[in-house]
Formats: sequence, C-alpha cells, structure tokens
Amino acid sequence: MRDLSGKRILLLGSNERAALSVCRSLGRRGAVVEIAAFDPVRQPAELSRYCRGRIHLGAPVTDPDGVCARLAAHLEAHAYDALFPITDVACELVHADHAALAARTAIVGPAPEAYLRAVDKAEAMDLARQVGLGAPDSILLKEGDDPAPAFAALKDGPVYVKPVRSCRLGQGIIHTFEVRKCAEPARLERKLAEDLPRGPVLVQRPVAGQGVGLNLLADRGRLVAVSMNRRLHEPPDGGGSSFRCNVPVTETALGIARDMAARLEWTGLMMIEMKENARQLTIMEMNCRPWGSIETAIRAGVDFPALAVAVALGLPLPDEVIRSDRPVRVRNLKTDLRWVIGQRRFGALADWLGALPRAALGREHLDIEQGDDLRPALGQLNPVVARAWRRAGLARRMAAARLTRRHRFRRLDRSEPLLFLCQGNVNRSAVAEILFRDAGFDSVRSAGMLPLQGRAISPAAARFLRDRGLDGSSHRSAPLHAVAPFLAGGARIVVFDYRTLADLQAARPDLESRAILFDDLARHPSGELGDPHGAEEAAYRQCFDRIAATLQDQVG
Repeated sequence: MRDLSGKRILLLGSNERAALSVCRSLGRRGAVVEIAAFDPVRQPAELSRYCRGRIHLGAPVTDPDGVCARLAAHLEAHAYDALFPITDVACELVHADHAALAARTAIVGPAPEAYLRAVDKAEAMDLARQVGLGAPDSILLKEGDDPAPAFAALKDGPVYVKPVRSCRLGQGIIHTFEVRKCAEPARLERKLAEDLPRGPVLVQRPVAGQGVGLNLLADRGRLVAVSMNRRLHEPPDGGGSSFRCNVPVTETALGIARDMAARLEWTGLMMIEMKENARQLTIMEMNCRPWGSIETAIRAGVDFPALAVAVALGLPLPDEVIRSDRPVRVRNLKTDLRWVIGQRRFGALADWLGALPRAALGREHLDIEQGDDLRPALGQLNPVVARAWRRAGLARRMAAARLTRRHRFRRLDRSEPLLFLCQGNVNRSAVAEILFRDAGFDSVRSAGMLPLQGRAISPAAARFLRDRGLDGSSHRSAPLHAVAPFLAGGARIVVFDYRTLADLQAARPDLESRAILFDDLARHPSGELGDPHGAEEAAYRQCFDRIAATLQDQVG
C-alpha cells in the first residue's frame, strides 16, 4: 500500500486507545493528523508526536447542534483530505449530517444506511444468524410492551439489558446508553424504566465462552482486510479486554467476514465482538468504528487505520485480502492492573510486572507505552488527575456550604417560578415537581445535574405517586442545560443536598444566588435529603414521604 504522505486527516473524537492507535498509524505513514476533541482534558492521542494540531469543539451531549456547527465551520476553513470519526458519539454526529460533511471531505466509514443497520443490536442479531453466527437468546422490548418475559428470564439467573443503540442522536439530543447486568427484579425494573422511554432494549441471558474479535475492513461490500484477536484477560461481567492475542483467521471466520461485508455493502471498519465456546461463535455486538484493541491487529501487520483511509481516498489496494496469523500479544498496562488485582494471585501480578521488560525485548507489545512516542504514556493520567481535581473541588465546595449554612424556613409564593434540582431527575426532583404542581404551584419544573434526558420516573416513585392518586408516567428526565429557557425567567432553584449545590456552583456559578436547600422549605430542620437510587423500597418511600411532609409545611 502506498504511503499517506501529505494527506491531511482530521480525527473526530478522542479516547485513550483507539484514537492513539489511529493517530500513530496514520502519522507513521506520513499523514498530517489533527484531532477535533469533545473533552477539554487532553487524551493520550492529543499528546502523541504524530498529532499535529488539536481543536476543542465542545460537549456534544449538552450542545450537539453547536458542535456540529463548529465542525462544519472548521472543515470549511481548513482543507482536509478525510474526516475519520473515532468514537460512537463522533459517528452519530457524522451520520446525522453525512451528506453535507461528505461534500467537504472524504469520510472514513460506511454509508448512513449500512451504519444504521449495523449499530442496531437487534438487527445485528438477525444479520449474525444469516451469516452463520450464533446469537444469544434475546427478548426485544419496546416502550409499552409487557416486560413479564424479561422478569421470567431472570428466574434462571442474571440477565444483561442491552439498549439496541449505544448512542443515538435525535431531535437535538444525544442519548448515551450502557449495558447492565441485572440479577434482581428491582434492578431490572429500574433499568427498563431508564431505557425503554428512550428506545428498545434487548434482554439476554449470559453466553458462555471466551471473548473473540473478528475485525474487518471492506470497500463497498468487498472484503479488504481481516484479523482475529482472542481476549486473554477480560472482565467477568463484560467490557474491553486488557490483554489479547492476534490469532489465525479460520476459513469459517473469513467466510463470515466476507458475507457480512457483502450483505451490508459495507465500507470502512467493523469489529464483530463474539464469544467462542466449543468452536461455536456467538455474536455479542458490532462496533462500527475503530475498536479499543485495534493495536493488536496493527502490531500483527494489518494496519487497519491506514487501509481505511486508503479506501476512503480511493487509493490502490491489494487484490488479495490482507490478513496475518502472527501470534502477537498486546497489553493495556493500566487497565490490566485492575484485572490482575481482581485475580488476587501472585502469578498474575508477576506476569504483569514482567510486561515492560518483555515489551522492551519485543516479545510483547503495549497499547500506550511506546519508546518512540513517550508523552501519551503520561497523558493517560490526565483524565485521572482531572477527576481527582474535580472531586477535590466538589468536596471543598460541599464542606464550605455545610459550614456556612443555617436553617431558615422559607415560604414559597405559589406563583413564583420554581425549579427542583437533583442528580438524575427520576426520584426526588421529579416527585417534588408533581406533588407541588398538584398542590397549586403555578410554575414548577424539575431537572438533574446528570446529562441524561428522556428517562422515566423510577418505579418506586411511580408507585408512591399512584398511591396518592397521581400519575407520573408522562415525566421524562431533563438535564440542567435543557431547562435554560425556564431559568431565564428568574426561577428559584431548590436543591436537595450539598452535592447538587456544589455541582450547580461549578456548572452555573451565575445561578448560585438563586439556590436554596430543600430543607429550608420545612419548618423544622432535618438536613439534606439524599438520593435513594439503588436502595430498598422503604428508603424510597421515606424520601418521598419527607417531600410530601415538607409540602404540607408550605401549604399548611
């Protein structure tokens, strides 16, 4: 494959592993690589010697339209040969405005129609069966469906709840989802309430076997490159592997890769995450962007990032499928330490301690720590330091608020705009909004500090309200930024605890003077009102009873 000398590539989104591997791959081929980041904290890729420039576009979760506008303006002002989306959020932004972006530069990745089929986990299950893969026993639920089959499945052991999309952009909102293991009915009930209002979910039983990744690159349905890696160290409940090995691509796996690429008319990268048990391959999901373990394939000689750019730019490619059977092992040193600690075996620790010497001798490779590009090794600590700094600031603000606060009863004016603010807006603030509105408060809203929108009220809150003759089924969570127009009218803000008050001070210091503690609405002080999320039903009931009692102090 010819080199990429002089080609200007913009990576959209950044993370610890995939972005760094892509940046290094393209930089070593001579490309001029720049990164458009969403996070103000610099990730390892942004500190690589191969990153020639960085811009910060802002946070898509809170301002997707603004991020898209800034991206379009940047592409208009600077000539790039290709735009390479790295993260799930980046892919959503690109495919939301694919035609306009494609008019400005080549896009590394699939056509929108193929993308939408592949990222849908329910559709991926059907595609998997068509190409000869097994698929987990699954129950597909949509909002309004009877969840009884999901609870019946739970009687045979834990289940995994998988929203059919990991990320989805719609109506100016980015929804992000996570897979969760549920072993108790209460946990399953909460998870379904959180996700079903925002989209369908799959409820699946666990699949036995070892994790395997089938990695491929295609060009309009033709397979260009393929590799396989086996997970040597993987979390027991799922998630990315910290140590893996490149393995030979079997003829069966090669046929699956060819067939999948052809059925989707796929262009770009894909990793089919699977479990292997007694030679049976069962699909877990498909990742339609650079995957975290891509360094394994690169080290084995299948340079997926460079090949993907060549496909996007229409550069010549070999006629034969590129593959490698080299048994290359690659480790993520930082995350593998967590796996080692979880094993509680001296042998596992001794193996981990020998990783650096083996890497120096070329007998093993590391994702991040590489001799010719040292700064990313230090850069992987940036998010850790940033989190610690934020937590320290949060603790300081909470302590200051506790020291200076004195309880003072405040009677609210029923016509005064009022915003109840907690963390997730599915328990305390939601119940308070509904109770106070029912009591005649004319202008009342609720919101949460977490950037999650569209979740239903918690099942425990729904039961509490139903017992009082009220209906909370129409409530949908809203983050603080979503109620900005309401706040512009001068609404008073009621927070339930010092954590939320400290978060508000950090996010919107201009609103601090309007904030009061919920405890001040009660005649007698009883302290902050904590979040019952994840507790027993009695804790929820106690929390909501206190909100109702405080309301009586206001109207009595």
